Amino acid sequence: MVLVAPRPLQRSAVPGHVANTAGGTEVLALLRGDASTRPQFDPGLAGGLRAWLEDAAYGVVASRGDLAAPLVLGPRVVLPGDGVKPAGEPGQAGPGQAGREQAGREQAGREQAGHEQVDSLQKLSTDSFSTDTGGRSRDGRPNEEVLLGRLVHTLFRQLVMGGTLGDPWHDALDGLAAAGSKDVVRRCEALDGPERTALAERVAAHAGHLVDLMPRLAPGWMPRTDDHVAIPLAGGRIVLHGVFDLLVGLPHRGAASLCALGLTTGRPWAWERRSLHFLALLETLRSGTPPFRLALIESATGRYGAEDVREDHLRAIASHLSAWLAGGSWSSLTGADV
Repeated sequence: MVLVAPRPLQRSAVPGHVANTAGGTEVLALLRGDASTRPQFDPGLAGGLRAWLEDAAYGVVASRGDLAAPLVLGPRVVLPGDGVKPAGEPGQAGPGQAGREQAGREQAGREQAGHEQVDSLQKLSTDSFSTDTGGRSRDGRPNEEVLLGRLVHTLFRQLVMGGTLGDPWHDALDGLAAAGSKDVVRRCEALDGPERTALAERVAAHAGHLVDLMPRLAPGWMPRTDDHVAIPLAGGRIVLHGVFDLLVGLPHRGAASLCALGLTTGRPWAWERRSLHFLALLETLRSGTPPFRLALIESATGRYGAEDVREDHLRAIASHLSAWLAGGSWSSLTGADV
């Protein structure tokens, strides 16, 4: 990640340390940045990237057949742990300006063709409970890391929208119940006493780092959590799908005006960074302009970092997706694999 503030890129919090508002001030500065230095993007960039991906998507459709169910692809499927070189290293050359302009003229028709599929796919979640294991380990017991992620993300949303936390364990369970995730609540409450106590202590530690790091966001910044993005390709028969943990600002065509913040509770930092680049690509295809900045917070340690989005990031991810689709990695997937 590119350092955009005069402090270490990844700051490690002191174990047990909670009440320090300096981190929140620094994270706010990272999100805000200097408006005069925000990156500029070619107006034809989104159309060129879409044309690149459409070519690969139609190749997949030709192999799967027109009657196959829509294939929904999220970062956990298309970005394996060590399967992508770090975005920021240039990928292969993308389409030229002529291709961009042609793709821009065709984009509206393509999106309309996939409109009905996307309406239903927008409701899909890429959270951990959509995995094949259903949030359980091989012995059938609840997967603690999955439960931890759900609980911490719920507290993160509460902090963004309300600004305060009470008892982290009960706040998280209440938030999940209010959101309709009663199955997760039941799994947490079904844990043995020592397991439940240990998980509650871990949740409290993560919550302490979040309270320390997360700034209060003014309503005028339009902060929104769990912002779902679904991009139809090949007439909606392939959909690239993802969820922003936090998106700030409103998109303006021709000007980079959004900032995205990701939260990780334990996944490798490099993978989470690539996932943010994937989401930046989806936002570029959705609104025509990528976010100007990406930030990442690791709640387990309290470290954080931010970087400006560059065309190299978007091209590297688009190059990987195109190669992933062309290479047949999707062949073992069926339907809504996120």
